[in-house]
Amino acid sequence: MGWWWVPLVLVLAPWLPGSPGIQAGQLCLWQWVALVSWLPGVHPCLLCFETSTQQEQLCHNITGAPVKDPQHQQCLDAIAEAAAPLTSVTVGSEQREALQEIIMDALHFLENQNNTKPFEESLQEAISIIWVNLSQLEEAPACIPPCGYQKAARTFQCATCRVVDCQFPVDCPAQDLWAHADEAITLDCSVPFVIPPDLPITWMFAKDLHTQDLSVFEELRGILGDPLSLTLHDPTPGTIACCLGFLSEPLARKYFYLNVTGGSVEAERGIQERFQAVLRWPHHRIPPDYLKPLVLALALGSMALVVLLV
Repeated sequence: MGWWWVPLVLVLAPWLPGSPGIQAGQLCLWQWVALVSWLPGVHPCLLCFETSTQQEQLCHNITGAPVKDPQHQQCLDAIAEAAAPLTSVTVGSEQREALQEIIMDALHFLENQNNTKPFEESLQEAISIIWVNLSQLEEAPACIPPCGYQKAARTFQCATCRVVDCQFPVDCPAQDLWAHADEAITLDCSVPFVIPPDLPITWMFAKDLHTQDLSVFEELRGILGDPLSLTLHDPTPGTIACCLGFLSEPLARKYFYLNVTGGSVEAERGIQERFQAVLRWPHHRIPPDYLKPLVLALALGSMALVVLLV
């Protein structure tokens, strides 16, 4: 479920059972923030990088009031209210430290503005600074289905303070391939997402099996050329697998089910055409060079048949 349900809960909160005396339109934003904070796994983004104790110290430095003083609580509520929209922020996992730096710089700015202008004005300036700096961060690439561990697409969610991976399996759907025994076939191990240039690639083979059980595969060695492709000149029935990354920590695995038949249809048709040409060739003419072996074979076969009959 996406994070669209958070604002929905906030909107419906005044009408939830157990909230007597609350009229529509009277619920303050800081009360909504308190509700969001209560929901399991949902926190204002500030708490991802600063503890509640640090926020209390910040408000104490700004107001000079003790923790239980109403002025101190108003400071905490104002910060929570202003920071509530940050809950929806999602950045690439590699931008997490940059996000932390942006937020901490804004809080330091807020603290340094103490007594120079009204607190509410300084707070809005600090939040505006956060949004401006967030807009300059690069977006993480989208997750590309259907498979693979896509590190570049991992994201950090302010709503949960967690890094979230693409929810795809490492094993890609197997591909059924059909080939003839005397034809070359090329397999492609590439994936639609970016992989490191020096990533190890392992090709494996399980003869006469259509399987994804890695324990029955044997590694293919001595593969030349592009490691992302494998050309088989005499394909054998079975499963070819390729592993992107180390076998113990793969980014993706692809499987190819090889269904191999006899000689190619074209080759068989060519032999039949040559044989028919020999049968139809006039006896008083010399056949072309490429038909002479067939003529000789037919002659020898006829002679052997005569000897057997005699």
